[in-house]
Amino acid sequence: MFATSGDILNLSLAFGFLLLVIFLCILIFYAIVVLRDVSKVTDEIEEIVSKVHRAVIQPLRAIDFIMENVTPYIEAIISKKFKSKK
Repeated sequence: MFATSGDILNLSLAFGFLLLVIFLCILIFYAIVVLRDVSKVTDEIEEIVSKVHRAVIQPLRAIDFIMENVTPYIEAIISKKFKSKK
């Protein structure tokens, strides 16, 4: 079976390449699993950000809009009260 030392060298090289291929396959598998988990996490973060946007940012914009429209009336009332006190 092993006639020369070259046969043993070729067999050991083949075995080494086989181990390398198995290691690379396992590495690729784990990389795919990690990337899939990262994708799931980013999807969940996107949902959370949209919920925060709906719950916090949009009401604050509405309050800002109301304050911009109500501020002249409030200032007029305050100025009338100050004029009446003088």
